[in-house]
Amino acid sequence: METFDYAAIDKTGRRLTGSLAAVSGREARNVLRGRNLTPVSVKAAKAKTAGPARHKKVPHKDLTQASRQLAILIDAATPIEQALKIVALQFEKSPMRGVLLDVRAKVLEGARLSEALRSHPKTFDNLYVALVASGEGSGRLASVMDRLATDMEAAQKIRRKIIGATVYPLVLSVVALAVVVILMLAVVPKVVAQFDTFGQDLPGLTMAVIGISAWLKAYGLIALIAIIAGVIGFNLALRNPGLRLKKDALMLRLPLLGRVTRDLNAARFARTIAGLIDSGTPSLQSMETARHTLKNTVMNKAVTAAAVRVREGQALSEALRRTQVFPPLVTQMVAGGEASGDIGKMFSKSADYLESEFDAATTIFLSLLEPLIIIFLSIIVLLIIGAIFLPILQLNTMAF
Repeated sequence: METFDYAAIDKTGRRLTGSLAAVSGREARNVLRGRNLTPVSVKAAKAKTAGPARHKKVPHKDLTQASRQLAILIDAATPIEQALKIVALQFEKSPMRGVLLDVRAKVLEGARLSEALRSHPKTFDNLYVALVASGEGSGRLASVMDRLATDMEAAQKIRRKIIGATVYPLVLSVVALAVVVILMLAVVPKVVAQFDTFGQDLPGLTMAVIGISAWLKAYGLIALIAIIAGVIGFNLALRNPGLRLKKDALMLRLPLLGRVTRDLNAARFARTIAGLIDSGTPSLQSMETARHTLKNTVMNKAVTAAAVRVREGQALSEALRRTQVFPPLVTQMVAGGEASGDIGKMFSKSADYLESEFDAATTIFLSLLEPLIIIFLSIIVLLIIGAIFLPILQLNTMAF
């Protein structure tokens, strides 16, 4: 059976669009007529969407939603090709639909699900494919898909938390900076023009504000261009592995941000390796696969070195402890998991704890940052207002 997109008109004259599964276009039209709909157009969905889907970016939320639906259907013993078709029908305007239909076509041709997913690297990364492949190899694809969907939902929740922790302060900072710049470029110069007619010495604060205003007016645009160029240049320079390694090492040493970075990377690694181990993947192979989730290059290299020690016979918990980049909680819980024979469960509990710590730290950070930005803006505005009114007060004092 194929999937067809249709446009039809109902009895009231409304135009309806949607998708349905049928053997042929003629059968699809008959199905529509059986629903008391008049077909306007019926086109094969695969022919329309599968080609460009390779080149379109699939939103992370769509991938998460598709993974959860596939997990539910596969767990209900739905054949994979049918599950892919059903899930694809849920996405009418997303490129996720074309991707799933193309994956389904490859599965119908005899490819394994992991092999079909690998043909869309922009949508399904190496880790996703590796987890699916491990589920196929162990015969536990349903549980692996369920775990994968759960992990992706947890990652999406953290992503939303990070966005919430950065967007609001960023917007507030931009607004504050815009207010200060407008005051310095529009208000202060007009007041200065009035002060020039007085012929009096101005207070130091006023002279300082006038100097900053004159500098912004003369070099502000150049400074802005230089800052933007510097940011772009720095990001390009980070493509150098040596510089990227130094930057990531510095990030881990920062007082508050370093801990958040370490815990967030460790939580992502722990959750991924827990899924791999629970799906039957050996610990060593799980480490080598899960290390790709570590965005911090220092931690990534540390796990690579730890994998070498595990290959030489060292315990997993000891190998991670010797890296000195993972929180002690992780290594201690893994050691407990090795003693009890349930390492995957301990990695999962470690991830839960670290994610809850990140959530608490983010909440505290936001609750402190918002008033600090407001106070800082208030102080700057008060200084500018003070610089404007001090000469006026000085003239009034001299008049009396």
